[in-house]
Amino acid sequence: MSSYTNIYAQKIYEILVPLIGDMMTKGTLKSQAAKLGINEESIAPVHLPALAEELRRGLVAFLGSDAAKAVASKIMSIR
Repeated sequence: MSSYTNIYAQKIYEILVPLIGDMMTKGTLKSQAAKLGINEESIAPVHLPALAEELRRGLVAFLGSDAAKAVASKIMSIR
């Protein structure tokens, strides 16, 4: 199990890992953060809306539309 020093990255990891596993979660989080021009340890509240939307889009193929939307909603509610 991975651990991030960034609280937002850690919380997103904890939401995703039971659904898509450790390796897929780490890769997804890294690539989606990179699309925003940041790394996982730089995620801030301002990034959550865009990150949630990108993750939702990518997760539809794995989880289906409703589950992907629920995951995005959980990410948006992180405080």
